[in-house]
Amino acid sequence: MRDMPARWPLCAAQDGIWYAQTGAPDSPAFNTGQALDLRGTLDVTALQTAVNQTAAEAQSLALRFAGTPDGPVQWLASNGSPRLAHRDLSHAPDPSATAWSAIWNELHDPINLSDGPVAGFTLWRLAPDYHILSQWMHHLVADGYTNVLISNRIAELYNAARDGHVPGPAFAPFDRIRDTEGGYDTSTRRDTDRSYWHSRLSGIETMGEIKPGPARFSDGFHRAEIALAAEDRHALQSLADRADTSWPDVLTALTTAYYARHISEGQAVPGIPLMNRMGKPARAPGTMVNVLPLVVEIDEATPLDDWLRTAASALSDLRRHGRYRGEVLRRELKLVGGTKRLHGPLINVLPFDPTPRFDGLKTELTITGAGSVDDLTFTFRGTGKSGLMLQCDANPARYNSEEVEAHLARLHAFIRNATHAQRLSDIPTLTADERHLHVVTRNITTKHVPDTTLSALIEARLRDTPERTALVFDDDTMTFADVDHRSAALAAQLQTHGVGPEVRVAIALPRSFDLLIALIAVLRAGGTYVPLDPNDRSERSTDMLRRSEPVIVLAAPDYPAGAAQLLPPGEWQDHGQPTACATPDSAAYTLFTSGFTGRPKGVVIEHRAIVNRLLWMRNHYDIGPKDRILQKTPATFDVSVWEFFLPLVSGATLVIAPPDAHRDPARIAALIRRHDITALHFVPSMLALFLASPDAQKLRIRHVFSSGEALPTEMARRFHQTIDGQLHNLYGPTEAAIDVSFFEATGDHHVQSVPIGTPVWNTRLYVLDGQLRPVPDGVAGTLYIAGQQLARGYLGQPELTAERFLPDPFHPSERMYDTGDLAYMRCDDAIVFIGRRDQQVKIRGVRIELGEIETAILRTGLAQNCVLRTDQDSGTTRLIAYAVLQGGVDTHQLRDELQHRLPPSMQPHVIVPLSTLPLTPNGKLDHKALPTPNVLAEPTRPLADGTETLLGRLYAEALDLPRPASPDTDFFAAGGDSLSAVQLTLLIEQEIQHNPGLGAILETPVLSALARQIDGAKQVNDGLGPVLNIAEGREPAFFAIHPAGGLAWCYRGLAQRMKHRVVGLQSPLLDATREAPQSLTALAKEYSDRIETLAPNGPINLLGWSLGGIIAHAAATELQSRQRQIGTVALLDAYPSNCWRDQPEPDEATALGGLLAIAGFNPDQFSHLKGRDAIIGFLRDQSHPLALLPNPVIDGVIRSVQQVNRLVREHREARYDVPVHHIYAARDHAGTPFHPELWRPYAASIDVLELTCGHADLIAAPYSQQVANHIGHTA
Repeated sequence: MRDMPARWPLCAAQDGIWYAQTGAPDSPAFNTGQALDLRGTLDVTALQTAVNQTAAEAQSLALRFAGTPDGPVQWLASNGSPRLAHRDLSHAPDPSATAWSAIWNELHDPINLSDGPVAGFTLWRLAPDYHILSQWMHHLVADGYTNVLISNRIAELYNAARDGHVPGPAFAPFDRIRDTEGGYDTSTRRDTDRSYWHSRLSGIETMGEIKPGPARFSDGFHRAEIALAAEDRHALQSLADRADTSWPDVLTALTTAYYARHISEGQAVPGIPLMNRMGKPARAPGTMVNVLPLVVEIDEATPLDDWLRTAASALSDLRRHGRYRGEVLRRELKLVGGTKRLHGPLINVLPFDPTPRFDGLKTELTITGAGSVDDLTFTFRGTGKSGLMLQCDANPARYNSEEVEAHLARLHAFIRNATHAQRLSDIPTLTADERHLHVVTRNITTKHVPDTTLSALIEARLRDTPERTALVFDDDTMTFADVDHRSAALAAQLQTHGVGPEVRVAIALPRSFDLLIALIAVLRAGGTYVPLDPNDRSERSTDMLRRSEPVIVLAAPDYPAGAAQLLPPGEWQDHGQPTACATPDSAAYTLFTSGFTGRPKGVVIEHRAIVNRLLWMRNHYDIGPKDRILQKTPATFDVSVWEFFLPLVSGATLVIAPPDAHRDPARIAALIRRHDITALHFVPSMLALFLASPDAQKLRIRHVFSSGEALPTEMARRFHQTIDGQLHNLYGPTEAAIDVSFFEATGDHHVQSVPIGTPVWNTRLYVLDGQLRPVPDGVAGTLYIAGQQLARGYLGQPELTAERFLPDPFHPSERMYDTGDLAYMRCDDAIVFIGRRDQQVKIRGVRIELGEIETAILRTGLAQNCVLRTDQDSGTTRLIAYAVLQGGVDTHQLRDELQHRLPPSMQPHVIVPLSTLPLTPNGKLDHKALPTPNVLAEPTRPLADGTETLLGRLYAEALDLPRPASPDTDFFAAGGDSLSAVQLTLLIEQEIQHNPGLGAILETPVLSALARQIDGAKQVNDGLGPVLNIAEGREPAFFAIHPAGGLAWCYRGLAQRMKHRVVGLQSPLLDATREAPQSLTALAKEYSDRIETLAPNGPINLLGWSLGGIIAHAAATELQSRQRQIGTVALLDAYPSNCWRDQPEPDEATALGGLLAIAGFNPDQFSHLKGRDAIIGFLRDQSHPLALLPNPVIDGVIRSVQQVNRLVREHREARYDVPVHHIYAARDHAGTPFHPELWRPYAASIDVLELTCGHADLIAAPYSQQVANHIGHTA
């Protein structure tokens, strides 16, 4: 042996082990070992000599290690080789148990790598003819191959000493390993191997994991093992012969296929340990093992023999390039740390008997440690002929012992079944016992339910307790007898119009008594009700109405009913009795949900299905006359179905929340207290807001139900800290009559989300893989639903119905529904929801198909291509649209167009323009390359200490930003809206005990400017003052004069699209202490004074919409008389005062309509909204800040409308000698005397922009962009 340097760097195989060990210096995870059971007469002297000589030959056992600034080093310690230790336990009460306890303890002792020893041998004497020889070695000095090499050398030397023959040559020195590694590192073969591996792994985007999550270091491992029977080994060899390959390769391939059955995404890429002992290092003890990924496509349909040959070929390629280090590959592919993996579980086939033979002794080998177990290791030990042991080792930080035993039994059965299978698809994943548990035992839910209709159940209850209170709405009540009378009358009326079984009736009414009567009446008439949002006038809603083909629409008189007959509540008859005609098979209702094809789907639910659901809930939760249930869910959401009808079939009282209350935690809490509510429902996102409200503290509610989204376990804990009551997590799609599973959410769960539980009556739940096979507990699969609650299908879409409602493979002649939801089963039978398999998401409980939004974007013609994704990093789901826009189109135009096509719940929160969508090398969309939306301005400087730093944090909290906002961040440009602006004011108030007011956010949304305002003035700016800075921009500014309602808020959308600064002038009449002006001219003079104060020099630009245009003209005339230069005067669909002289004075109802106009809604389209509560409720549903105005301010708006109208009627315009720019809303004024030429006597000239739109549309998308462009060109 040549001289070796005193110290030298670690070899490649040692490097990773060193750093892992130094990261946990006291961990025994990298201790390897084995124990040899020796029965018979042992020559102790010969054994001692053999062990000591072997230890001296094995140089690696004398190595020591240390870290240096230049990296870790190793050296051979003088006299560092271990020597045999002796322990006599023959006098112990239980020598064997004592020995094995000591052996395991010895293996788990930390090893001092610098001082040693790093290996050890002990001979345990249990009896004269019974000994155990144990050995332990750190993985830095010995791999599994070295352990076998050493134990075999001990046996060879022992046997030679016993029979006198000359033993074989000694071990090769350790430098053989170093030389071999050094030669490879400088060879061309290394370059070839590197190219192979980089090419082989280039197409793998995600590495599949049995248990996803970051690697967690553990000191030990769980082990389960089983010996394969002789017939199984023979069958395995026969399969290998048919496939013309070796049985070890067959085992590796089948175990890879088994692993693939346990992953829900990504590719099954196991790690294959390679000994790398060909050539010179074959007899050099040390660590050389290399683990490399096996890449082979799992083709379940190919004949099994063919696929096994393909897998064997992949294994052959792996071995051919097996010297390239796995650790190097990980670094090169940036797969170090966190959840990054080069491969999944290890599959290690050792096709030899590692048990050494000692002359005159019976021996049995036990592997006590093979180094650290990161995840799972499947090991096969034995020759295949004389025996074969299957071992499953698992990291206890990721798997419990029961899971390890299950894997062992499952893989054993998988291999046995594979030996007589034609294809992989023929092999069941589960054992027979597991399959019975999953398919049968967990679905024993049979319960006798009356075969009747929902209408029959309702009628029976109406007549059973006629005098009890059935419904409560505000201060009004209806008894069951009242409900019976009114619903029967309307049902009879509907039958005269042809309503009966399978005839649909659309209902578009706000929450009210009328809504409940309409729903019950349609059912009693035998018809099918189709709920629609009364405030949604989008193309999508029109399409749903058209496709449902109702014979009658029950809605307000101005509802666009299309071809159907409109029957408003005012025309419902008072008397009548319907004829019962529905059957349990009749359709009860049709609910539309989002559709991935670009159009919503109409789900048809029959009476038998909903009856099962309601009677289960009534029974399970003991709902009865003592209960008061709050109805607050919109009728278009399926949860409303049980809210509407459970009270009516159980005798409980239904309390109907006002139309605007379901989003206001304070009002919900007030309703609960006022009406002593015992049961209600929350979508988890709304439950979070409710629990955060001080008004929710210490409420007592018997049952709170949650569904529609995953319920976080932390929220369940918060619930029980806040509310005295039970929280129930329900799950189910619209296609299965609301809910099909239930689970009490106690908060005592060690998972992120509360399980969705177990099935309800007469319902079966399966978690299946892509071949419709049950998957094991803990493994993700698709959730399927079968049983009595399934929908009939999708209205008018038989192909889609057949695609989603499949034959039940476990119950011939029955169907099951593919939910598209990913879930897994727990060993306690509860199901845990994971997420979606497709593009469907839920936002505040509303089911949304991303494909439907993508289709809507493309149909605008403004985008060449687009893709939607969601962002949930902040806990709030946001829709992000990535769009390749047509030339000359910007995101504002696209957003404006989408306002007409999609309801608010489906509008993208952020639109990101791209020049092209990023693609992977395979031509697929590269989701990882989609940029993070840049909603944060690039910081020009750091946040200043104090208020700026505070606002940076609060902007981030209100807007769900990933980091504090910069000083230049515009609140609205960063994704804020009116509701989040209100939230921001509350957050600021909590921090500094000062509320800057909503107006401050509207006027100064840029963070640094808002900070200056807060620091400079502590007065609350509620947005109601005489001057409102609406938008920043170039000078000279435009002064936008309020319409009749007195507020200039309505100009915000227009102002955002203008390049000039926009300043709003607001009415003094909003202040109840101010006296009304004597004339409109006097008001114009006051406004002129304000303008001159704000703009003492330069030209003045004015604009006014509606009656604001008359004031703008009067102000222009006044300013001209003061010799001020007038730039642009823009009158937005405004007409001279003589047009209004004969108009009736507006009453309060008309004045309240002004609130809608200020908010950007056409009052004529919402004439069904009667009274202050209805209008404010509608605005609250739209998340508009006007809904948050205090009553005195609303009184001021009404006062302004009435007084401004008086001033206009008394006004006489003076001539103004400058051109007027008029924007004409032609659609509203066709056939009327209103026309821009009416201004001819009062202006030097008139420039007209004619738009085919309504009066209110001018300041709303999409026309506001055209108005802004036109006005900008004139200034």
